[in-house]
Amino acid sequence: MVQAIKRDEAFIEPEGIHIETHQPERRSRKPPLLLVHGVLTGSWIWTDFAAYLAERGWEAHAMNLRGHFTSAPAELDATTMADYADDVGAALRQLGRPSVVIGWGIGALVALMRAAERPRDVLGLILLAPSPPAAALPRRPDEHELRSVPGIYDAAWWGWSGTTDELRSRMPDMSEADIGKMRELLDGARESGRARRERMRGVAIDMAALADVPSLVIGAGLDDIIPPNEARHTADLLGAAYEYVPSASHFGLVMGEDTWPDVAASVFGWLEEQRHRMAVAGGVTVSARS
Repeated sequence: MVQAIKRDEAFIEPEGIHIETHQPERRSRKPPLLLVHGVLTGSWIWTDFAAYLAERGWEAHAMNLRGHFTSAPAELDATTMADYADDVGAALRQLGRPSVVIGWGIGALVALMRAAERPRDVLGLILLAPSPPAAALPRRPDEHELRSVPGIYDAAWWGWSGTTDELRSRMPDMSEADIGKMRELLDGARESGRARRERMRGVAIDMAALADVPSLVIGAGLDDIIPPNEARHTADLLGAAYEYVPSASHFGLVMGEDTWPDVAASVFGWLEEQRHRMAVAGGVTVSARS
């Protein structure tokens, strides 16, 4: 049953991390969901996705990593993947209880990093087109490739610019309105080249630390950033359930009007299947209506 929802926000000091919340008006005992965006984006990527989950009884908190969207500015040329993992830790501290972390792109890798460091804080992981950890990298870059990454880069350097028709040819599951929103909100966005070089070299994750954390990985068939075979490799290493959306692009997984509802429905279904297991892990008694 779809519920009425309310929106709220929080600004975490001293880290300067901003969180946007969608939650059902009638609170439940289900664990909170922390949504972590990817490269150059922010909480805006999750607007419809978070509302969908909140309308079905799951409070969804979409955070902004340092230097992104409405969080405080940061020296991005010095920002590392560990810094982003610390931001996730700050958001989990703000939520105040073990949570399910949902990440997209590098947000998924950051979620893995934090969960491996403190698995007791994470009741479940949902990784959408995850940037692969070291063990799942298809190849390692040479020094020329690493040097070619600027200290700070933007959407044009990353390849997410061009005409609407050009972008739609790469992301056919995105409507003109989706593309317009994406282009508008990417305008002026900046990303850490240092963190990108770390991902290119490989970020090691202790997968054994996550053995008891239920996990779901979803790959996108039209993804030209994280191909579905890479997403599947991450799922296999993690021992996670794996789903594949052949018609989805990288952005389309979370905001394409033709694909995000199906992805959100899969996420919701998995959450409902796992919620009693997660409740036991979190020490919560859950009724059938919670």
